[in-house]
Amino acid sequence: MRAAHGASVLLIAMAFLAACSPGESPEDPRPQTTRNPASTTRITLPLDPYQITDEDYNTVSRALAVLTDRCMREKGFTYDEPAAPGVATAATGHERRYGITVLKTAKKYGYHLGGTPTQQARQPERSERYEHALTGTGRPTGDKGDFDDGCAGEAHRELEADIDMTAVDLPQWYKRDSFQRSLKDPRVTKEFAAWSGCMADAGHRFANPLDPPADRRVMGAKVTDYERSVAVADITCKQRTGLVDTWQAVESALQRATVDAQGTQLKKARTEATRLVARADRILGAGEN
Repeated sequence: MRAAHGASVLLIAMAFLAACSPGESPEDPRPQTTRNPASTTRITLPLDPYQITDEDYNTVSRALAVLTDRCMREKGFTYDEPAAPGVATAATGHERRYGITVLKTAKKYGYHLGGTPTQQARQPERSERYEHALTGTGRPTGDKGDFDDGCAGEAHRELEADIDMTAVDLPQWYKRDSFQRSLKDPRVTKEFAAWSGCMADAGHRFANPLDPPADRRVMGAKVTDYERSVAVADITCKQRTGLVDTWQAVESALQRATVDAQGTQLKKARTEATRLVARADRILGAGEN
């Protein structure tokens, strides 16, 4: 079997409302700062229209599960879908792209996603034969670069046949690039410094908003009072400095430049994503009949 597309579909959440005006360039986004970003829980970014939505991603995931189950049954097994983690998920959106912004949530859950982990999700015990049927042995099956990747690989190939998955995933790569470039933009680093100073005044020393949730002293398995205090200070300092507005404005301008320069590629990405979701819908429809 030939390898399925490695990344498949990347989950692209909905995003915050863009803060820049349409005519701004990446060199001069002129952000209009409201200095109250935490009141916003949903925005959009210029690359969003070229990617599948959360709902469509779920459709694709369910279609893959249907195809995998069908293949496993043909091999004498019942497919056990992976168990969900024992923690609530984040709301739809880019609400955490620039760190936490919702004060009400921070006061209760700190940096956690709407709740504390209750327990590790239990995965069913599976035999070696089951695992081989599901994921294959990884061994070559011929001289054309094919290898055994089991029912999981078969499901991807059936769903993604004749669809340019590289194109489908392209907007996400552009989004990663815009985010990384925004981290180095002088306007953003200036706001990082202001935010860091504000946090220091509150007794917390961090260079930028990406640091606290990565610090095990702050965010552990369970929510603590210390985590809540850091999270509340984090958002308060974002509000005082207008960091999120500036950061969003800079990245929005970077993404608009990408849309202008890569319009043909992005239109193809949107077309291929639409084909993928339509096929997933058909697979689900057939499975219900």
